[in-house]
Amino acid sequence: MTEDIHHAAAALYAEAGAEFTLDMLATRTGLSRATLYRRIGSKYRLIAALVAEGLIRPGESIEQRVLAAARRVVGQYGFLACTMDEIAREAGIGVATLYRRFGDRESLLLQLSAEPPPRPVVRQTVSATDTDAEGALRQMIEIGLRYAAHDRGAVRAILSASKAEEPFVQTLRRASADAFDRTVAYMRTQQGAKVLRNDESAEDLAMLLNGLIMQFALFGPAYLDRPLDVEADTEAIMGLFFNAAAHSA
Repeated sequence: MTEDIHHAAAALYAEAGAEFTLDMLATRTGLSRATLYRRIGSKYRLIAALVAEGLIRPGESIEQRVLAAARRVVGQYGFLACTMDEIAREAGIGVATLYRRFGDRESLLLQLSAEPPPRPVVRQTVSATDTDAEGALRQMIEIGLRYAAHDRGAVRAILSASKAEEPFVQTLRRASADAFDRTVAYMRTQQGAKVLRNDESAEDLAMLLNGLIMQFALFGPAYLDRPLDVEADTEAIMGLFFNAAAHSA
């Protein structure tokens, strides 16, 4: 019951901001004010609970919250199996509000996939000529770990989308290919500087790095009950990669 109250309150917060009243919440939930007070206390205590649970983020737009919720739902169910009801519930808003702001499910999912996070950051990292090889590699690994862990659904879609999911993953795959090409360019630069070995192709070195990132970000948490630790895992990947790929005199 308390969970339902919290989701209804989050939906009201999305529609009316902090100005929503307990009378509005009582109408939305079908409960009396007295019952609400017994279960949640004051409105300010309720808002604090919603913030603590991540159902609302003061200052965050409803569009940002919905896209973040959709990303989590897609990560759990995939592009085709997710529903607007699930996304609305995850975002803490009413499904009617979701349809009103985003149209249908396909429009929402296309917007979700339109701007994948890693593209501009990877571009900036691998094109920075004043960054040392180790510093640039560390930044790429951190970006990769955070992205893979945060957007598991996007990663899964890039790797194994069905034909029916193609409309949602074309932009993701183009961005992924762009990021990979720039990682290959970085590897070639470091091979030329005799930081990385030359007896393997730059493409193979890029695949080695991406494989390590995927294992630490996805396989470890999912199958080994090993929570992601970006700082520690970055250092572990750095060591493994340089042990395998460092240039030997």
